[in-house]
Formats: sequence, C-alpha cells, structure tokens
Amino acid sequence: MQLSAEMIDEVEATLKQFDPLTSNPLPILKDCFPHLSFVRMSAADMDETPFRSMPNYDLYLLDGREHCVQLTNEPSHATSIVIAQK
Repeated sequence: MQLSAEMIDEVEATLKQFDPLTSNPLPILKDCFPHLSFVRMSAADMDETPFRSMPNYDLYLLDGREHCVQLTNEPSHATSIVIAQK
C-alpha cells in the first residue's frame, strides 16, 4: 500500500504521544494502522536525511515497489515507514 501525506501526519501525531525511554510505539502503531508496515531502529544507524524529524524520532519512508528496498522522500512511492528512535 502506498502512503499519503495524511497517513504520515497521523503516524506522526500518534508518535508524539510516546516517550521512547519508557515505551515501544510499534504495537500501538500497528494496532492503529494495520494496513501500514513499520520498521523500528536507532537513528544512529541511519546515514540519510529523514523525511521528517521529531524530538524523539526520525521518520524515513521505504519504497518496496521494486526488487530492492530503498529510501524515498516521495510518500506516493513509500510502502512502509522506518521509525528511527533518537
């Protein structure tokens, strides 16, 4: 499923409710957005500029439409979201 800007806004609003030191946001995100795919990792493992940056998380978009998965800045090309905890 391709993402829309509105979906990403909703994910961002949901993430703002979490303290990364005390809770894992993925179970709630998967419950709230069962049609989306999420990957959680450390922001220190990412070399690219995030699609969006928040106080506790960076968001990256993954394009999995082709054989190899790659980062994208085009929501219409994104098939999942990387949640990179700072």
